[in-house]
Amino acid sequence: MKLKVMDTDSPDIAVLESINEEAIPACERNSLEDLINTGATVIGIYTDEPVGFMVIREFGTLIYLAYLAIRQDLRSNGFGGIAVRDLISAFPENMIVVEYEAIDPLSADNDINIRRKNFYLRNGFSETGYFTFYDNTEFEIGCAGKDFDIDVFGKFTEYLSNIVSDHIPKPYKKQSV
Repeated sequence: MKLKVMDTDSPDIAVLESINEEAIPACERNSLEDLINTGATVIGIYTDEPVGFMVIREFGTLIYLAYLAIRQDLRSNGFGGIAVRDLISAFPENMIVVEYEAIDPLSADNDINIRRKNFYLRNGFSETGYFTFYDNTEFEIGCAGKDFDIDVFGKFTEYLSNIVSDHIPKPYKKQSV
């Protein structure tokens, strides 16, 4: 498997865009071209052909994994796990942060949320105890590499809100009961 940085002129960008449209919910999706034009890095995931992509944003020593998508017919074959572990290996001195839908027993998608969280925990991420809420969804924050620094992440979300005006998450910890 190989990871390849893409740009808007990359020959496979249309294939990756079709994976984007199929894999990412409409309320969370941005076109790959828009992501690239706002400073994100789109990384194609390849075997002999493109099988998926990751989108990251770099902010100092923070790497934010904004999206990970694998072609629907190839999911659960290890491609995503290999790609995430390769990303972590490529940035050993960085704090790599991901947000995934929080576990919610009342959610119709809770089984998917549990699988997604377990995927990240199996592939090098740890729970941080922090959450965000946007797009009418609560997300849990996971971290790999360096220890999670809430101040750095807070500065990143401020920076991101200047680029993506409708993305203004405020990280928080849940109150103990």
